[in-house]
Amino acid sequence: MRKKVGVNGLRKHYGTKCRRGTKRPKNRKGAGKNIRFCLIQLEDAGLVGTTKFYSQEGATVTMGKALTKKGIMDMDRIAAQTGKKNKGKQ
Repeated sequence: MRKKVGVNGLRKHYGTKCRRGTKRPKNRKGAGKNIRFCLIQLEDAGLVGTTKFYSQEGATVTMGKALTKKGIMDMDRIAAQTGKKNKGKQ
């Protein structure tokens, strides 16, 4: 749902607490290989693309990944379908 996010941001989101015995738990990041693999598959399907920032000097900086127009349309379609299913159950 966020506009621009990279692999590290997704690792933070999908991470969990690490139990360390008698010490207090700490947050740990999720597995980066799985996230990279999923992002590659979504890019091949055309649902996710890289976002770039163009500076005044002409240099480009990659900012992360974001949904493409096709990805946004698919997400809206799926949300509408699940909304109709959940509304009928109540």
